[in-house]
Amino acid sequence: MNLVGRSVRFHLLPQGREALEPVAASVKEHFDAVVADEDHLGVWISIPEIESPIGVVLLKWEYFSTATLDYEPEVPLERSPAGFRS
Repeated sequence: MNLVGRSVRFHLLPQGREALEPVAASVKEHFDAVVADEDHLGVWISIPEIESPIGVVLLKWEYFSTATLDYEPEVPLERSPAGFRS
């Protein structure tokens, strides 16, 4: 699933809290962030509660256990029925 542009609640592992502490000391075991980009290293996030000159922070895949978000599947396109038309 592509998380880019979505607001996501991340549930951090203990090593994730340690890694984010220098940048975002107020981040607890779970927090909300907006995903700016994602790559093979992890997700690049913007944390709204943190006012920092740093625009985005890398949250490595191995630093969080769960990511929750609101998801609405796309409505399937209606197709005309198959068969002959007169």
